[in-house]
Amino acid sequence: MPSRPTLLLILSLPLGAVVYTVAAQVMEEIFPKEPILSLLVPLFVAGIAMMPLLIPFFDRKAKEDLAEYKRQQVGEGGEASTGPAESIEPDAPEATDAPAYDEPNDPGGTQR
Repeated sequence: MPSRPTLLLILSLPLGAVVYTVAAQVMEEIFPKEPILSLLVPLFVAGIAMMPLLIPFFDRKAKEDLAEYKRQQVGEGGEASTGPAESIEPDAPEATDAPAYDEPNDPGGTQR
């Protein structure tokens, strides 16, 4: 049996068709002489209605891809870190709270 996100994905297509049909009828009644509104607004409404059913499927796929990426990183000999990335240069100077006033690329323009 398919998983819940897959079932929601399958159900999103008929839901989108029903919502599009209803929204197209409503737009045709409200704006009978505007064919572009009768096309675009129902598409937008159907897309919005389908989103809660589509998101779990793509979220699951993204988590699987992320897990595969972490497995590849560990397999290559690197460590899979969950924290912030460390500096590439081991002897990089630490950042201080005091601003640097004598930088060559400083445009100036403010009184410090």
